[in-house]
Amino acid sequence: MAANEKSRPDDNRDLEYWVKCPHCGKAHDATRSFWCTCLTDNPTVVCPHCRRCLCAEDPLARVRFWQSAPPAMWVRRLRCLAMEILDPPAELGNPLRRPLVLLVDDERLTRRIAFHVLQALGYGVLLAEDGVQAFSLAKTYHPDIVLTDEVMPRLDGKHLCRLLKSDPQTRRTPVIVMSGLFRGECQREEITKEFQADCCLAKPIPFDRLGGILSAWISPAARIA
Repeated sequence: MAANEKSRPDDNRDLEYWVKCPHCGKAHDATRSFWCTCLTDNPTVVCPHCRRCLCAEDPLARVRFWQSAPPAMWVRRLRCLAMEILDPPAELGNPLRRPLVLLVDDERLTRRIAFHVLQALGYGVLLAEDGVQAFSLAKTYHPDIVLTDEVMPRLDGKHLCRLLKSDPQTRRTPVIVMSGLFRGECQREEITKEFQADCCLAKPIPFDRLGGILSAWISPAARIA
């Protein structure tokens, strides 16, 4: 969906955001399209024609999408963020369901998307906004796997991983570090060897790929009807 390719006159640019999908070539109004369910700090929308989003494209395509967005699109995003208050607090989620996933990310929208995606995949979910909170939750609930963002305040994902792997209660818990800033194989080796992460993933992570990633490390979850 190339954000700079409009298919309508500009007289309604503040109320509509017509973009052209790079996959199917059809145009649609992004202000009326569904949000994508990928785990990313910069979500885009799903093309109503081919059901694909920008997450498989060049990262700059997502940047351009938001740089060209009119006020109406930003209002949609702010409203989406405001809905976070409807989500369960970090410790209440659905922690009794197994397998249990601890998702750690300082972006509110990412946590909100992740909660619903992981729950739909059948997993129990705990949410943490930084490594300090995540370490406490891990010691209390003993999750089956930890998915953590790399860059966070107070305690980042790499040092959270090191803490978890050095503690007898959590050292066997698989830890996957996610980042939208991966710069190559050297960075992956640093995170896996120096900080003992079990796996490194580049954001964004599409919904349909997440289930396969998790089932490779823990028992597959039963889908919720």
